[in-house]
Amino acid sequence: MNVFGSPNICTVGHICHYPRVLGGVSTYGVMRLAPDYENSKCIVLWGANPPGTAEGGLRVGQIFNAKEKGAKLIVVDPLLTAMAAKADLWLQLRPGTDCALALAMINVIINEELYDKEFVDKWVEGFDKLKEHVQQYTPESVEKITNVKADLIREAARLYATIKPACLYDGNAVDHQINSVQTTRALAILRALTGNIDIPGGDLIPTMIPTVDIRLMDRLPKDVKPVGDYPLMFQYRHLPAPAVIDAILTEKPYPIKAMIVQGGNLAVVLANVTKTREALQRLDLLVVMDLFMTRTAELADIVLPAATSFEKTGLTAYPAARTPFVLLEQKVIEPIGEAWPDWKFWFELGRKLGYKEEFVWEDVEEAIDEQIKPSGLTVDQLKKGPVFLPVTYKKYEEKGFNTPSKKVEFYSKLLEKYGYNPLPTYVEPPETPISKPDLAKRYPLMGVCWPRDVYVHTQHRNIPWLRMFEPEPSVRINPKDAEKRGIKDGDLVEASSPRGSIKVKAIITERVPEGLVAFVWGWGETDPEADLNRLTNDADRDPIAGSTSNKLFLCEIRKV
Repeated sequence: MNVFGSPNICTVGHICHYPRVLGGVSTYGVMRLAPDYENSKCIVLWGANPPGTAEGGLRVGQIFNAKEKGAKLIVVDPLLTAMAAKADLWLQLRPGTDCALALAMINVIINEELYDKEFVDKWVEGFDKLKEHVQQYTPESVEKITNVKADLIREAARLYATIKPACLYDGNAVDHQINSVQTTRALAILRALTGNIDIPGGDLIPTMIPTVDIRLMDRLPKDVKPVGDYPLMFQYRHLPAPAVIDAILTEKPYPIKAMIVQGGNLAVVLANVTKTREALQRLDLLVVMDLFMTRTAELADIVLPAATSFEKTGLTAYPAARTPFVLLEQKVIEPIGEAWPDWKFWFELGRKLGYKEEFVWEDVEEAIDEQIKPSGLTVDQLKKGPVFLPVTYKKYEEKGFNTPSKKVEFYSKLLEKYGYNPLPTYVEPPETPISKPDLAKRYPLMGVCWPRDVYVHTQHRNIPWLRMFEPEPSVRINPKDAEKRGIKDGDLVEASSPRGSIKVKAIITERVPEGLVAFVWGWGETDPEADLNRLTNDADRDPIAGSTSNKLFLCEIRKV
């Protein structure tokens, strides 16, 4: 897209991964750290649900093995999840108040002098400013914000700070907030404050292989600006998709007339999908590459059949929590019918547009060979099996951290440079009974997402065997809230918000606290009448990453 002259590469990164990337980069210069569960003596799961993730079997096993060896497990989650049920300490916070809770823990660790003084003295910038800043976040004041008892906040802070080594994993739920980057900053500071960065049993800095950057980012004309004002996201050529949706509808700062969608389903996954569908229908040209005729593909002018993972070769070089190795994903069959692998589409499109010198590779293996050449690896070598990367510790001792000061920056110079708050600060979510008391009179319940454990996002509901385990969309309701509304287990209910309404089945359970209702997300692809994102709010966004509150909104429920 840089060669094509477009700066508008939009993804769902604003609600998956990139807020945590920006939090890490602006604190210690590393995108994401990898928790070393196996060797840890204290594990914190913050807004994370390992059993429902792609790596669940491996990571859950590591966590429970560590517990059997005596490790403590702290879980931060508003819902009684499977991991919260197994925790030594469960902090059941009010949704969206994670940043306040983290700052209160920092307050306790600093004021009780439980922090790693040697690491802080040598490797931290801005400690005194942080110390002054967090004095306002006492456990007692934060108890009023989070509903977590002050004594529990102190207990969690003391456990995490005094039991070493400790690791902290912040999950995807943290990304779904309008204060997502500052929240992940506070969690990054907790890791550094306790000296748990890049030590056995702590949070490891991934070992990266040197590669050639084939994105040709310098080819994008200097005077071409993206439609959204998110400069830190744009450094990675990522733009929050809602910014593009806004530009399509308003034609500001300039019109967007065409879109190519690769393996995405915007008409289901973005907050306020009614608005998203309207935007997609306004385009002069919409092209969708996918395996299935998704809700987004149904709106397309052109649908291109994409190859499956079995029909294409690709490179996995994401050495973090998921894959501490470099792996060549080798195709096992040729693409069926007219299906093309993604790389072939882009290579051929580039050549058709006159960029033959930029797309010189005959196939993807040639491109991968060029990309990994600095590492000394080759495709032929990777065909024999994955190459595991060596595990080393305290890598920062060689050249420092990749920040302006070469230290961990509690006071972020990067964020200050771009006009953002250099210290993590709590912001009340935009749609709660506290921030919108008048709206809460009509919509008194807080809507959140129930952790998935059967399907992956919007996928796999077309598999009959899986439908046996979760056959239909649902919402979990506390017995007291259900009784007030005359709702019984199994009833069909209508949930409504200021954006729209959906119909789902009610499940009555005490695993959801009173005042909250938890929806199973992802059913919009199968049943548009049950698309949770008809209810969610896209208007309020994180100023740094553009994150929306996909997992927190005001709503009401009534029996149909």
